[in-house]
Amino acid sequence: MAHRSGTWIWILLPLLAGCPSADSPTDGRGAGQLPPAGTELVLCVVDDPAMGAAIERLRGEWEAQTGWTLRVDSMTGAALSAADGVPGDAAICPASQMGELAHRGQAVPVGEPLPQGWADVFSLLRAHGCVWAGEVVGVPLGTPLLTVYYRADLLEEVGRQPPTTWAEYDELARLLGDRSALGEAAPPGDRPWHGAIEPLGPGWAGLVLLARAAPYAIHRENYSTLFHVDTMEPLVAGPPFVRALEELIAIAGAADRLADDPDSVRAAFWRGECGLALTWPTAAKEVAPAGGGLAVGFAELPGSPEAYDVGDRAWEPRRSDEDPRVPLLGVAGRMGVVSRRSTWPQAARRLLWWLSDEQSSAVCPASPATTLFRTTQVKSPQGWVEAPVPATAAAEYAEATRAALSRQQRLFALRLPGRAEYLAALDDAVHRAVRGEQTPAESLREAVATWQSVTERLGVDSQRQAYWDSIGLQ
Repeated sequence: MAHRSGTWIWILLPLLAGCPSADSPTDGRGAGQLPPAGTELVLCVVDDPAMGAAIERLRGEWEAQTGWTLRVDSMTGAALSAADGVPGDAAICPASQMGELAHRGQAVPVGEPLPQGWADVFSLLRAHGCVWAGEVVGVPLGTPLLTVYYRADLLEEVGRQPPTTWAEYDELARLLGDRSALGEAAPPGDRPWHGAIEPLGPGWAGLVLLARAAPYAIHRENYSTLFHVDTMEPLVAGPPFVRALEELIAIAGAADRLADDPDSVRAAFWRGECGLALTWPTAAKEVAPAGGGLAVGFAELPGSPEAYDVGDRAWEPRRSDEDPRVPLLGVAGRMGVVSRRSTWPQAARRLLWWLSDEQSSAVCPASPATTLFRTTQVKSPQGWVEAPVPATAAAEYAEATRAALSRQQRLFALRLPGRAEYLAALDDAVHRAVRGEQTPAESLREAVATWQSVTERLGVDSQRQAYWDSIGLQ
């Protein structure tokens, strides 16, 4: 059973992989040195004009504190993937792209010593989200997770609590979708209404599927989740993913909602069109609440009391000491990386930590792709949520995020080369199944064929190494 131990000896990298080697982070001419006054550093901000503008506003303060100037360039993620290196001294890129850059040797470990503020970052990011092949490569700037929005008034009306398992979520979504069960709290009959709305548009349907499947696919005996760790055979047509897709279709599978992204889902919730929604809060997007406002609450994504064992090909109950929740990392988020091309990597490193720590409240909330990521930010969450969210609900969201990003189990949403193609195949599988064109099992088998083709084109050995480095195996 090579997915465990056997012909291969698998060694999990240290849980808190915050101890990279003390070697200089790059072989650039200025490795280990700081530049003279007046030196210009170039920071490339990828797919995030709002964050780039926020950083631009800090250029004067940066120069006053360091004596170095700063140029902020913009770039698309597709252009960065096609480039032969990270331009400039550092980049802020989608969190999922960090692995691709590290795998190609274009982003380098940030090196020691890690700053004092490192301990303030949520432990799941320190231990895994910022780590590649056992070394800290990413400087965190916020990694949102899909989160459950719920109508607190409607849950009170039907006598329910926020769901803790996907079975509870599905049951609650069906109940809330029945207007007759909501009594006087029911929305008007001429208003669109859904028990739950999930972002199933292009670029998102596959991620929702992975988020739903995560607690089913992560088993204490398995390292193989999305791929078999020995062969790179895709596993996304297996029982955890088929079950997740069947449940997705039953609850959120309306064929007329296959264009939703997290922003449109959030807007629909605030218009009073659903009882539950999967998205995340942000202060960077305006919403128009229904008249009189809504009683909003937030909860982590549900978990599962059982998981699928790939080796035994059987569902097994989780032990009493096992966490039923498994966060999906890489849905969104931003990471800073140091370019191997940088002449002054130590200064680039200092810039990224300055933005991540001292300036995080000025920079990160400007982007809709970030969220709070430090323990100290939990005390002041209002800057990270949209204006209609009351202080009590903002505190609930902050605590849910802290709890989720402090767990030990996790599933990465494909932070390796070919991610966009792999996820597009899952998007298509979800859409075919929702439209009734194929069964969930059939549609996922077709996705597996695409995944195999992508892996073979990019190189099985290279992709295997990237997958190992991503999940923390050596």
